[in-house]
Amino acid sequence: MVDLVGSLLTVNAIFTWAISSLVYKFGLKKTDPKGNLLFRLIMVSILTFMISILFGTYSFLLIFSRVEIVNYFIACAISGISVTIGDLLYFFSLKNIDASRAYPLTQLSLVFVYPLAFIFFGEEITVSILIGGIFILSSVIFLSSKDKPKEAKLLEIPAGQKEDNNELKKEGSSPETLIIGVVEAIGTAFCWAIAIVSFNQARSISGDVFTTNFFRISFGTVFIAILGIFQREYYSGYSKLNRKNLKYYFYIGIAGFLSLGLADAFFYKAAEINGLVWTSTLTANTPMVQQILTILVLKEKFRKRFLLAIGLIIIGNYIIIFL
Repeated sequence: MVDLVGSLLTVNAIFTWAISSLVYKFGLKKTDPKGNLLFRLIMVSILTFMISILFGTYSFLLIFSRVEIVNYFIACAISGISVTIGDLLYFFSLKNIDASRAYPLTQLSLVFVYPLAFIFFGEEITVSILIGGIFILSSVIFLSSKDKPKEAKLLEIPAGQKEDNNELKKEGSSPETLIIGVVEAIGTAFCWAIAIVSFNQARSISGDVFTTNFFRISFGTVFIAILGIFQREYYSGYSKLNRKNLKYYFYIGIAGFLSLGLADAFFYKAAEINGLVWTSTLTANTPMVQQILTILVLKEKFRKRFLLAIGLIIIGNYIIIFL
């Protein structure tokens, strides 16, 4: 039986993720993905810690055995590092292709979540979920297919409007750029799927979403901070040279907190209530919301095949919910 509270939490996560993707795209016009990552993670770590103090609990650490603590932190580390790598790939993808193309591709994480949820959690994969999932995933194909020559021409930058070195590349400026962006988005999907499943494992051990979310973000932050010792560009967000673009780093940091801090916590809480597979399938609606917002806010080109994609998403969810 699907719980209303779990569904409302999922819908909240959908809109937060969609809006955050627009902020990322906007902020990346003036900033570097690697420099953004650590700046964003530190902000998210601080804010998620505050939330964990208010709404979470650390008492379970006092009653855990050594084995339970080790298993718990291993799951947190896997989730934190994998989601961080996925986010970095997503930022790179947004540099190469449209947000309306990159985000739908990340929904391929469902392909990985299904078998992982079945293997590690024994969640039932019903016929309706399989059929509905196929419909939803089919929409990703249409949302991320290459533009026709006529559409590509409409997307060209008007004469006289030049991008500076920090501006986003025009999508499809070369076949290689498009391919790289697509591969990065698919890599994001794979990493996010690992993060979802491993976080659910950590959450099932602790029984607390907010504290577990803080721990996994902390692991991701430490991972990038250590990596930054060898690759200094991860610290570029704190460079004097980037002070003029500081507001863009803050924009992405706030969006990261809302997305990675709150929305992800809502998603995992919903998964705890309604099941990981059902919740993951419902969040496949996010590209539909995100596509509409990219057209209205970012003024990205509307593709006619988007109508077909919306139909596939709606049909897929009807099959899952009502059959």
